[in-house]
Amino acid sequence: MSDETEKGRGRSYDAEEDLENRIRLATPEYTTRGILFLATLTTVRELGGEEMERRCLEASGETSFVEFFNYPTRGLLQMLAAAARLLKDRFGSYEEVLREIGKKTGEFYMASVVGRSAKLVSASDPMRLVRTLEELYKVSMSYSGPTVIWKGPNRGILSVQRSFTPLPFHEGGAIMIAARLGLKNVEVRAHSTGPLSLDLEVSWE
Repeated sequence: MSDETEKGRGRSYDAEEDLENRIRLATPEYTTRGILFLATLTTVRELGGEEMERRCLEASGETSFVEFFNYPTRGLLQMLAAAARLLKDRFGSYEEVLREIGKKTGEFYMASVVGRSAKLVSASDPMRLVRTLEELYKVSMSYSGPTVIWKGPNRGILSVQRSFTPLPFHEGGAIMIAARLGLKNVEVRAHSTGPLSLDLEVSWE
C-alpha cells in the first residue's frame, strides 16, 4: 500500500505535551476497551521485550486485560506515555512510537470478531474505510461520539467529539485499517478541534 500521513500540524505540535495534557483530563468516569491496552502491550513486547512490556503494564495500574472489557482510560494513556519514552530512540521520536502503536491497534481491531464482521459487511461499500473507523470508535470508546462528513465517494472526515489518545495514534490506526481493507494511496491527517475533539481526514483510491 502506498500511504501518506500528513504531519503538517505545524512546528508547535508536541506529541509528548499533547499526551500529558490528555492524561490530566482523563477523569475516572472515562473507560476504554481492553483491545487498545492489549495492542500497546503487544507492540512493546515485540519491539522491546518482556521487561519493557512489564514496565508498561505497571504504568497502567492494571495486571491484565480482556479485549472488550472496559478499563480506566487514564491507565491507557499512562501506558502509552511509558511506551513512547522507552521506544522513542528506536523510532526517532515520541510521535512515531504513538503512530506505530496506533497501527497495531488497527491491526488488532481488524483481527477481532467485530473487525472481521465490519470488513465483510463493508466489502462492497466504496466508503468502507470511514464507516469502519466510525464503528471502531463506537466500540472502543463509548464516549467518542463520532460523526461523518463526506467530501466525496473516496474522501471523508470523521469528527470525534471526545478522544483521549493523541493525534499520531489515530493516524496510525487509520492507515492500518485501510491496509486491511485493501485500499490504495491512502492519505490520513488528524488535527485537533478542541482539547479532546479531533477531525480525522482520510482519502483513498
